[in-house]
Amino acid sequence: MRNLLLARPDLVPALEGALRIYDTATARHSARVAEMATITAVELGLDAGGLELTHWAAQLHDLGKLAVPAAILHKPGPLSAEEWEEVARHPGAGADLLLTISDELAPLAAAVRSHHECWDGSGYPDGLAGDDIPLAGRIVALADVYDSITRPRPYRNLAYGQDAATVLIRAETGAHFDPTLAKVFLGLLQGGAFEVAAELARP
Repeated sequence: MRNLLLARPDLVPALEGALRIYDTATARHSARVAEMATITAVELGLDAGGLELTHWAAQLHDLGKLAVPAAILHKPGPLSAEEWEEVARHPGAGADLLLTISDELAPLAAAVRSHHECWDGSGYPDGLAGDDIPLAGRIVALADVYDSITRPRPYRNLAYGQDAATVLIRAETGAHFDPTLAKVFLGLLQGGAFEVAAELARP
């Protein structure tokens, strides 16, 4: 993977650009998730390859939303069951898109595909559990959920504050989230390590 990305330094920016053109809000969300996920990976002591994989997995975790109709992404109010099914296709769609570019991107595709898997096996699309979920996917899951619940969405005006989001993540630790990673993530959050991600939310 690293060799391909070094040979094609335009690849990731091109994919990011396509997502930004299609849906600016998703692109901004992805930038915040990438900032938090990368900080978490550094705190965990991942090597250069692990840091690179985690950063790009976070930046591109919602790439598959290019396959979701814009009318659904921007729909005000609750989504129907059928619309949620369309949204739930995005982890697999993003992974498939990366694999069509090159099989060398398989580790990145696996991380993107797994960011909605849960530690207890209740997630999707494959029902993976525990350490069977790629580490980068587990890290991205925390940052993705935190950013999603602390900001309004078209289908949900309610946004949690940091304290309420912390309570929710703690409650889901061991179910949705890897317990070890959740502890590290919450420690960074409470220590103010994600303030740069907050800055990225500004217009």
